[in-house]
Amino acid sequence: MIDQKIINRIQTSLSQGETKEAIYRTLLSEGQSLENIQQAFVLATREDKKEEAQKRVIKIIVVIGAILIGAGIFSFVAANWQVMDKWLKVVIIVASMIVSYSAGWYLKEKRGLIKTGTALILLGAIIYGAGIFLVAQIFHIRANWPDGFILWMIGVILITFAIDEFSLFALAIPLGLIAIIAHPFDIFTSSIANSFLLTSSFLLLAATIITFISGALIYKRIPEKFKDLY
Repeated sequence: MIDQKIINRIQTSLSQGETKEAIYRTLLSEGQSLENIQQAFVLATREDKKEEAQKRVIKIIVVIGAILIGAGIFSFVAANWQVMDKWLKVVIIVASMIVSYSAGWYLKEKRGLIKTGTALILLGAIIYGAGIFLVAQIFHIRANWPDGFILWMIGVILITFAIDEFSLFALAIPLGLIAIIAHPFDIFTSSIANSFLLTSSFLLLAATIITFISGALIYKRIPEKFKDLY
């Protein structure tokens, strides 16, 4: 029977970045048998995998919940959208975004509810993106629609750095790809007199530069064990 203390010790040592070889040497020097250490490693890694699987399931459920809440809010607003005043619409969009970001930050930083807080921050990022297109529709802003995805991506990157929530960068990447793929191919060959196309060109260039700089900074700041994921 393997002592649970040994299993816990192995898990703690691994989480602190110690190598298996170092843990083996330490336990062997304390009189533990090689067979017991090997069995303890098997049990420790098995428990870690089970815990990671549970965390992934919880994270997926929380994210889906945030998306469903956002969809419910948008459905309610959409049902009454036509009868609302323009500025009331803007207030609803901005207020929803601020409440979502604030609640997410509070739960994540002050209450330690990391997954719930992150989900609310993700919801805020979704509201921000939807708000860009809704505001453009409300005030009949003439622009290329991929520009909205560029602005959305830039906003997500900024909030990523503001709260050190690097998982949001996974949202920024597809937004940038959509903008690049969907942008008209003649945008760079169009006349400079076309101010909207010129604006789009600058936005696309800015988005490209920001993406590369953000990627480099994030790669430097994230923990070593997560670098392979990014």
